[in-house]
Amino acid sequence: MTLRQVSLLIATLLSASMALAANPQKQPVSNIAAGLLSIKIDGMQDLPISGLKMVKSGEQTVFISSNGRFAFYGGKLMDIWTQQEIKELADIDRIANRIDLSRMKLKADDLGAVTIGHGKGQVLVFIDPRCPYCGKVMKDLQALQDQYIFKLVMIPILGPESQNIVVQLACQLGASDTKVKDYVRDRLLKQDYAGLPTEPPARCNKEPLQKAVVTAKLFDLKGVPFLIAPDGRTHSGAPEVLADWLADKPKPSPSPATTPATNAQNANAPEKQP
Repeated sequence: MTLRQVSLLIATLLSASMALAANPQKQPVSNIAAGLLSIKIDGMQDLPISGLKMVKSGEQTVFISSNGRFAFYGGKLMDIWTQQEIKELADIDRIANRIDLSRMKLKADDLGAVTIGHGKGQVLVFIDPRCPYCGKVMKDLQALQDQYIFKLVMIPILGPESQNIVVQLACQLGASDTKVKDYVRDRLLKQDYAGLPTEPPARCNKEPLQKAVVTAKLFDLKGVPFLIAPDGRTHSGAPEVLADWLADKPKPSPSPATTPATNAQNANAPEKQP
């Protein structure tokens, strides 16, 4: 849709609303509908923008999304993270709805990630150690270790108990001993945290954990698990079939006999922040 068409659409809406308010009995509904339908809309797509801020710098005005990813200036919509312009509807799925870690130069290991698998494609997974849906993802990914490298990044969003577990495990990850790292990985995969200390470690490099929390805020995570596939696609919650989602297989059409809105449909929803 051109700028002229957008202006015409807004003008049509305003004039129709004003006419209806001033003379409600004399403005046939068919005329309003005809006015709206006269504008040809070739397509429409939601943008993954949770908020918009207006920034004024001298004579220049820039509109920036709340997470700093998207900016509109000079008649262009730019993805700041990847330095790419969004011009077509297809660009939203190809660029805006994905997170390209390589273009962002973001390394999962800098976030204190726990590594599982030895495949080619890397999958970044944000988890809370106590989240049951995260447990489902961690269980499912173990059968895919030959195909992918999974990087599990711990963030504490489920309260003080999660915070203590994350700190205790993250501090141990800083050790160079591979046995210690294997111990942390096994604890995480089994979600077994019995016997962990409750007092903060005397010595700990918390920088990776701090980076993980900041990155989660940057990605505007609403809950966990949150997955980023090798091709940049994202998923909030546990995929019904992890292997199918990673392979980008289309979901099968539901059969008429399927019961709608069952609890099973909502079983893999992401854990929300309290």
